[in-house]
Amino acid sequence: MARSAQRSRGFMCAPAFTVAPSITGTAQVGQTLTGASGTIRNGAASALRWLRDGAAIPGAVDGSYVVQAADVGAKIAFEVIAANGLNAANTITAVSAETATVTG
Repeated sequence: MARSAQRSRGFMCAPAFTVAPSITGTAQVGQTLTGASGTIRNGAASALRWLRDGAAIPGAVDGSYVVQAADVGAKIAFEVIAANGLNAANTITAVSAETATVTG
C-alpha cells in the first residue's frame, strides 16, 4: 500500500462526535454531577475530565464529580477526548455545555 493511501486511511478513520458530551445533576455543593461521553464515531472515549470555568479541576477525571465548595460561583463542564486504535494521532476533544452557576 502506498504511503499516501496509509495516511489517507488514517485521516478518514479519525473519531468524531455525533452527539456532544452532556451533564446531568444539580450544580450545588455536595451534589453529584454525572457526565455522558456522547456518541463517538470511529473511536471511543480515551480520557475524561471536569472543568471549572474552562480550567481542569485537579484529580477530577472520572464519569462523575461531587460539587465542592471551591466551585461556588463557577460553571462546570465535562470534557471528553476520543481516540481510535488505528492511529494515535487521531484524537478529538469535545466539551459539554456548562452547568448553571454552582450554588452553596
